[in-house]
Amino acid sequence: MALLLLEKKKSEEVSPVTEPIAQSSLWQRILVLLQQPFVFLSGLTFLALLIQGYHPYVDDAAIYVAGIEKVIHPSLFPLHAEYVLPHLKHSLFSFTLGWSIRALHIPLAYALFATYVVSLALMLFACWRLSCLLFTKPKARWGAMLLITATLTLPVAGSAIFFIDPYLTARSFSTPATLFAIVYVLERRMVASTLCLIAAFVLHPLMAAYAIGYVITLGLLRAQRWNWLAGMAVLVMAIGFAASHAGNLLGSSPAYTVAATSRSYFFLNQWAWYEIFGLFPPLAAAAIFWASRGFSLKSNYSRISAASLYVGTLALLFAVCFARTQDSILLARLQPLRAFQLIYILFFLLLGSVLGEYILRRRWWAWIGCFTTIAGIMFTAQIYIYPSLAHIEWPWSQTHNPWEQAFLWIRGNTPNDALFALDPHYQAQPQEDTVGFRATAQRSVLADWNKDGGVAAIYPAVAAEWWNEMRATEHFSQWTDAQRIQVLAPYHVNWIVLPASSATQFTCPYVNSAVRVCQLPEHLTLLRDSAQPLKP
Repeated sequence: MALLLLEKKKSEEVSPVTEPIAQSSLWQRILVLLQQPFVFLSGLTFLALLIQGYHPYVDDAAIYVAGIEKVIHPSLFPLHAEYVLPHLKHSLFSFTLGWSIRALHIPLAYALFATYVVSLALMLFACWRLSCLLFTKPKARWGAMLLITATLTLPVAGSAIFFIDPYLTARSFSTPATLFAIVYVLERRMVASTLCLIAAFVLHPLMAAYAIGYVITLGLLRAQRWNWLAGMAVLVMAIGFAASHAGNLLGSSPAYTVAATSRSYFFLNQWAWYEIFGLFPPLAAAAIFWASRGFSLKSNYSRISAASLYVGTLALLFAVCFARTQDSILLARLQPLRAFQLIYILFFLLLGSVLGEYILRRRWWAWIGCFTTIAGIMFTAQIYIYPSLAHIEWPWSQTHNPWEQAFLWIRGNTPNDALFALDPHYQAQPQEDTVGFRATAQRSVLADWNKDGGVAAIYPAVAAEWWNEMRATEHFSQWTDAQRIQVLAPYHVNWIVLPASSATQFTCPYVNSAVRVCQLPEHLTLLRDSAQPLKP
């Protein structure tokens, strides 16, 4: 009898091990599947796309996509290409992607979408690798990844950038490259870290410069080179002091001053109070996280906290001293507070780990409720920002935005060498949703205030022409046809885009509920050599 009882006990002990699948519940199987890194990250990538959406031709994407189009079709933008070429000269992003699309003969819309999804996956994979180095408990890693996935389109402290944009730019890849550089420096794989920083630099030199400073800080903290850290801070402030005085002595052209000061995020004194307030929570949290480890530098967690506190404080001090007013244009255009993009990402990874490990714990309903709420808020914010565009503009779908429809009609029905004019503030029109004309229509156009003004603010060489065109065409949609002819003739404009409510007698082969596309009279060519610009 004792022998039979012993055998029965052994069989009960072995059974759960030898047949785990048969006795596990459906939820346990799903949980095991989700814990596979590939499945987990693929799911997060799809979730991120659903939350933040995708818009291929809006905001900064209009600048980069125009560069990609110029590489694919060099005949595009024969006029006013100066708003396209600077990004091709100073970043390999548009050139590399454009050359790849041209060589592989991939439709542009599909290539942009696929590349964007890849950038999302790389971003989340980099965050996952970093989470595995920072946190030991699965709940902390899950919390970090779910929070960063839900908040990828969170704006960074008034610096006009997000963690990741809902469209394709050079930052879409320079940011993951930066995070991988941090991963490798924590693993003491310096060659791999250097290669990632080089990749980030050729994609986006400005953002890579701040990444290099962060990686150097991590290395010095690991070696506890306090004197070097103090010396680096003094050196940065000394360079800022010298550069600011040199900039004041050299001065700047009136046109460039207008372009630079039009970007309110360049200057700290032009930020709203809530934007300035947004700089302090990640710094305070970094100090708290570091203090929770007894100000030790033995763990990756502590080093990341200390590095974020050091870099963020130095960037804030630099901005307060040298990028605070309109007298510091030279350094303000470097946008030192964009260093907070990296600090924000790391802050939310740390915050998510605390949320998962200490607050949500094993309560599945709390996990679902918490992250559904956060994702819902971010989803609603994106709908609010782009109310007239589909939340995800799939490459095979047709747009219902009237401005985008008009721009696409122009792409298919006007000659490549056509030159257009729009009101320079056209992106503020109802339903326009910051869709860029140049990238969407693939036609040359006179300068606008929003995106071309940003190019002029960074590249002073184009500022004079930008400002002249801005002054010439300000509110031209409200003029009479005679004024339009007199003003636009010297610029060789032959097509214009007007709001549907604007009065005109020109021939308008395309009209919809919001926009009319009109061709200027043929006899206008006789006036171009003799006409003088009319100040509106």
